[in-house]
Amino acid sequence: MKRGFYILMIMCVALLVASCDKTKSYTERLKDERKAIDRLIDHEGFKILKNYPSDGVFKENEFVKLDNDVYLNVIDSGNGERAVLGKTKVFCRFEANGILDSDTAYLMVDNLSPEFNNRWGFPTEFIFGYNVSAAENRDYDPDLFVGEGLATGLYHVGDGAIVRLIVPFKRMASGGYFQSKYIPVYFSKVRYTFEK
Repeated sequence: MKRGFYILMIMCVALLVASCDKTKSYTERLKDERKAIDRLIDHEGFKILKNYPSDGVFKENEFVKLDNDVYLNVIDSGNGERAVLGKTKVFCRFEANGILDSDTAYLMVDNLSPEFNNRWGFPTEFIFGYNVSAAENRDYDPDLFVGEGLATGLYHVGDGAIVRLIVPFKRMASGGYFQSKYIPVYFSKVRYTFEK
């Protein structure tokens, strides 16, 4: 009888501990991300288009939601030279902003603006299609942002292009910081330059 009582007590304690677990589920994380993206869209007055513009020209506040759930706004489509999947080395400079748990976007990294060149003076490098940092053994914060999301614009623009992107955490670097912490990123400006 005592043994049954102890087993019952252990089960009750286990249930109590499990019910007190404050860790969010993946579904809750996706809902938080959705709210953060919607909040950014509303705050910035972005208009989401159903289709990519037929002439390829976006107004300043227009974004299109692509098939991989990344939002894209093209500021300048570049010189027409397109990246070749698995071959083109891309030098990328960008302003990356966090949007989770904030009413406004907050700067995470800026290797584009001259005032940050002392801290983040190098472009991020990657091979289009591999979408992982191609830099030579350096510990450089902007390299953490390289992933499918950052490279998505290259399917639509060319060398010298400037875009804006809203990237869900699942489209950031595979298995990296942003996926493990469930952090979506708003790239307020991205410039792609191809290695010559």
